[in-house]
Amino acid sequence: MDRITALRARRAGIIDQMEALVASVADGEDMTADQAAQFDALKAEDDKVAADLARAEDLERRRAAAARPVQPLPGVTPAAPAPAQAAEKGITFARMIRTIAAAGGNAYVAQQIAEANGDSGLFANQNMGSGVAGGFLVPEDVSAEVIELLRPASVVTAMGPRIVPMPNGNLTTNRRATGATFGYGGEQTDAPATGYTYGQVKLSAKKLRGIIPVSNDLLRSASVSVDRMIRDDAIADAALIQDRHFLRGAGTEFSPRGLRYQHLGSPFEATHVLVMTASPDLQKVTNDLARLELALATHNVVQTNAHWIMSPRTESYLSNLRDGNGNLAFPEMQNGRLRRKPVHVTTEIPENLGASGSETEIMLADPTHIMVGEHMGIEVAMSTEAAYKDASGTMQAAFSRDETLMRMIMQHDIGLRHLPAVAILTGVTWSPSA
Repeated sequence: MDRITALRARRAGIIDQMEALVASVADGEDMTADQAAQFDALKAEDDKVAADLARAEDLERRRAAAARPVQPLPGVTPAAPAPAQAAEKGITFARMIRTIAAAGGNAYVAQQIAEANGDSGLFANQNMGSGVAGGFLVPEDVSAEVIELLRPASVVTAMGPRIVPMPNGNLTTNRRATGATFGYGGEQTDAPATGYTYGQVKLSAKKLRGIIPVSNDLLRSASVSVDRMIRDDAIADAALIQDRHFLRGAGTEFSPRGLRYQHLGSPFEATHVLVMTASPDLQKVTNDLARLELALATHNVVQTNAHWIMSPRTESYLSNLRDGNGNLAFPEMQNGRLRRKPVHVTTEIPENLGASGSETEIMLADPTHIMVGEHMGIEVAMSTEAAYKDASGTMQAAFSRDETLMRMIMQHDIGLRHLPAVAILTGVTWSPSA
């Protein structure tokens, strides 16, 4: 059954790559020779995996048909089988990490340790020799579980953006600039030219890296609780840094350009990057929120589908803001909504911006126009000797602290398919103490 699951996951990945390749070809254009050759190679690989899957499923059916029930002992009533429980997502990833750490980062030795511990299925159907230099590429089906858990932990991916594969690490697709032109006319008169005008959004894989120190005392304990701790630490740390760059990354050759700076150099920089109205009161706050909604609506973005993103200070201010009668101005905030739209709160929206060091920002974004490209899966490497800097910037040595360092790498990028889908209010000084 593990082999069937692996084959299905492999086939799904191949089909995703084929779809991405087709999507990268502009309408009306033909594939290049290289693209056609790549597509044919993927198709041949899919045919082979499909044939292997069909054989494995047929064997599983035959095995089930030939199975014989175990006869109970005389006078013994067999107990009812316990209900099957779904495997907890991400636990297999954590068990792999713990076992590889125990093997000193050697994937082949980790496989032997798993066999010796009676965990022979842990690395079943995985080519342990295919690890990248200095690390181990987590199998697709296992890394997919971790990424699935990471998405709700990250503010940006929790909104539900479009997730697209980048099989070659790059993706170029059309960006809608204007809508079609329609008009009324009489018989035998020319219809207006119809169609969209497009720009382009280009995504290229940016490497997200993180180092997580894990106590060797924990790694020596074969426990589901330890596995959960490893899994949760990896997800929380990765989500934090991902949000930092997906929201406000300036964009370089090696890091994504976040939503805050997607408008940079475009006509929408003037219309969608707004400034808070000075001396805020309830009316001004309400007007500023409406200005963000209007920025989306005037460019045919359905602002009712949008999500608010703000800092904890802003969330606290809006949650406690009251009108002249002492009533809560935005009672929806108690349920995590503002003006009928979801609210996401994150410390990755700084509260020390501006010349005064006391400003923050609010974003309003429609996730249906946000594209997150993902490349590869998760790559991990282990070391018991490397050094790292702790939260205070002090250099620590893993060897002297009896720790194992786990380095996790993912590759992705973010872009906007429709630039007016994000509006930002800058210079926000709203504070509960104001």
